[in-house]
Amino acid sequence: MPDETPTIEDAWAGAKRERIARLSPEPLLRIVQDMACRDAAAFLGVNVGTLQKWRNDETSIGLHYARADRIAVRNLGKHPSAIWGADWWRA
Repeated sequence: MPDETPTIEDAWAGAKRERIARLSPEPLLRIVQDMACRDAAAFLGVNVGTLQKWRNDETSIGLHYARADRIAVRNLGKHPSAIWGADWWRA
């Protein structure tokens, strides 16, 4: 009996993968601007070093959309679009 294994077309073969969407941490910094660094980091659920980098304007790399979602929902109790607005929907 001949090999009757079906051929499956790989829809991703040869397709260039787009860069994963990243969001600015600026809205988060506005939320915690009057808090001490350790308190703000705990509130957002991020490392103190990460928050300090953001506060020192090292924000160019941005925040992965999945991490932004986790911070918004788990730590702030809001939908990410309430924090990032239209930028969230573009991500």
